[in-house]
Amino acid sequence: MPDNTPPANGPHQTAIDYVIRFFALVPLIVYIIVAALLTIIAAFSIYDAAQQIVAMVVSRDFADGLVQVIYALLLTITIVVLFETVTVYFKTKHVDVRALLIAGLTGMVRHILVYNVATTDALQMFATVALLAVLIAGIVLVKSENGAASPPF
Repeated sequence: MPDNTPPANGPHQTAIDYVIRFFALVPLIVYIIVAALLTIIAAFSIYDAAQQIVAMVVSRDFADGLVQVIYALLLTITIVVLFETVTVYFKTKHVDVRALLIAGLTGMVRHILVYNVATTDALQMFATVALLAVLIAGIVLVKSENGAASPPF
């Protein structure tokens, strides 16, 4: 009985293999570009945090200056977590969802630091608390790559 399957090394199959290989390289190239841009942004962010520290010391306004320094440092931490997510992708070819949730939580904490509670309406505050709860629950509940639930931090 003749087999109707096409040969594995035919010209049609080779063309499809090249197309698949090309499209498999596209995410890798995009992640390389993102990693390079995150490196540049991280350098600027560290420079900005250093400038904030110098401005705080020179002006001796430690109350407002400290908030600005923490704000700049949390932005730097968020950038570093995103960069680590990209490097994990290079190693495993998977995006670590937990790291993205931690970056989101860091971004929300950073956002809360600039809130003026006196001028924030209740609905906006409730939405922020709900988003924080979802992010924290996601961090706690998301399983690690090996399938076991990992500790939050």
